[in-house]
Amino acid sequence: MRSVSGRSLSILLISSFFICASVPGTAQTWTPPQFIGNGAATAVSTNGNGSSAVIFRDPSGPIRAAVATNNVWGTPVALAPSGQTGTIAVAPNGDVLAVWAFRTTNTYNPNEAQAAFYSGGRWGSTVTISTNVFGNVYSVGLPTIDFDGNSRATVIWEQLGANASPPCTLMATTGTAAGGFGSAEAISSAGTCFGWTALAVNRSSQAVAVEGVPGILSGPVVAVSRDSSGIWSAPVTLEAYQYRQRQPRIGLGDDGTAVAVWTQRTTGSYAVRSPSGVWSQAAPLPGVTNTTNTSFVAVDGIGNAVVAYQQYQSPSGLLTMYRPVGGSWQSPVLLENAGPVGAAATALGSFVVASGDAAFVRLSGSSTWHQTSFTNGVTAVGAASGLAIVSTGPQVDVSTAVIP
Repeated sequence: MRSVSGRSLSILLISSFFICASVPGTAQTWTPPQFIGNGAATAVSTNGNGSSAVIFRDPSGPIRAAVATNNVWGTPVALAPSGQTGTIAVAPNGDVLAVWAFRTTNTYNPNEAQAAFYSGGRWGSTVTISTNVFGNVYSVGLPTIDFDGNSRATVIWEQLGANASPPCTLMATTGTAAGGFGSAEAISSAGTCFGWTALAVNRSSQAVAVEGVPGILSGPVVAVSRDSSGIWSAPVTLEAYQYRQRQPRIGLGDDGTAVAVWTQRTTGSYAVRSPSGVWSQAAPLPGVTNTTNTSFVAVDGIGNAVVAYQQYQSPSGLLTMYRPVGGSWQSPVLLENAGPVGAAATALGSFVVASGDAAFVRLSGSSTWHQTSFTNGVTAVGAASGLAIVSTGPQVDVSTAVIP
């Protein structure tokens, strides 16, 4: 790994219009990586108040998860005997929701998605979300999840229709560890399964879901919003079909500001939803050229946003851009020569971006990115006011840092 300060003079001259990242070593203190288990972590999460969780696939097949209570990690538990991938989220009250997916045949469809809540020191019974989840060569249809401020979870997924009528529907359900899940409802019926979803929920239970295509496929970008009373609005096409347009991601502030980003053939694009629920016209991210399909976005509590992306052309590597709420994207910041693996924000305005071998933190009230490098590669990142968390590989290790 090379830091920004170690880049060649030629690159620095070429990129003189970019802001260089500052990386003092004393900005944050990350805990030494703690071994959790063997496997590859696919998601980490924290509520910032002593509860954290990690989910991973054991090399022998099972999906396992471990939970930290009062910042002390428990023994990993096998949630399912097998599965391709999983995701996990920690609620404000310390409850945890894990979701995983697996193929039920030797073809791409149908797939099955299951879930389990953790509460009171133990995992509850396994719940089947759907046995007819859409998947393709790039995806097994893993649902996406998030909690609101009342520790109520939202789960969304793409579901194949019985006898292909309708051919595909974006579904949603909500629930708690104490009460379980309610009935699933259709929130969008585009007629075609896309294979990619992302979800953000804020403390007042507003939500924004986005659909697109994974991998190197091509498709439109569609968004669906939910108000704080639980009513989903009609879908909005943020960008019509384009060649190599793919993998939208979404961030949502407690003020109602939402920022969606996605990757196109030679650039990145974005759209902003105002607190009143109106989406801006999609536009290219300024100055972004020749990106990969690894663009991420995070939004803090008042609507400030950070996008992290990888750029091939000089200056190449991991770049971030900051957008103050209601403002414009500021100049890109070059962090290092790797690509991003995730981005997260806290309600109080801190941002965390993870790359292949480092974590970068921009503290609330600061414009400086602070770098911490890890011996092994970073695989997932999460944050909440109080704590940032990353997992590293090739085995499952977890490290945390106190942040506002």
